[in-house]
Amino acid sequence: MNYELRSTKKKGIFRTSNFRLQNGFTLTEILVTLSVLGILIAITLSVFRTIQPDLQLSGATRELITDLRYVQQLTVTEQVEHSIRFYSTGKRYEIRKYGETTEILKTVSLPEEIEEMTISGLSDIDSGKEARYNPYGAVKESGSILLKNSENKTKTIKVEPSGFVKLGG
Repeated sequence: MNYELRSTKKKGIFRTSNFRLQNGFTLTEILVTLSVLGILIAITLSVFRTIQPDLQLSGATRELITDLRYVQQLTVTEQVEHSIRFYSTGKRYEIRKYGETTEILKTVSLPEEIEEMTISGLSDIDSGKEARYNPYGAVKESGSILLKNSENKTKTIKVEPSGFVKLGG
């Protein structure tokens, strides 16, 4: 048996078969891909919604600890008393500077997911409680701040007499 390989030459192009290359996707492939993506997005959103209150609680706690340490640093650096004033109505606090006049440096409102802010200890004032630092960085009265989210999870921040701020249990 003799086999012979022949090719036809037409305008410089060799043709070996009549197959066409298929470029693109079928409608079925696109629909399956979109369905899988939709399912993944739905799962991701539901997981995010369940962990959002915890994320908000952790974020608010970190911000409050940072603000307490910042107020302490400002007091020591400027040798002028500063404080964080917590208001009993509403979930908010202010950073204040006590020089010749009292100046509000910053006002912070806690996120909606934080349902309760309970302060024990610290200095009593007309409208709530206050962590007031002296020029040595110590607070006038120690205490703790408890934040509770909508899922009843809590974080406690402790302010020691020396002014040391730490996250409690």
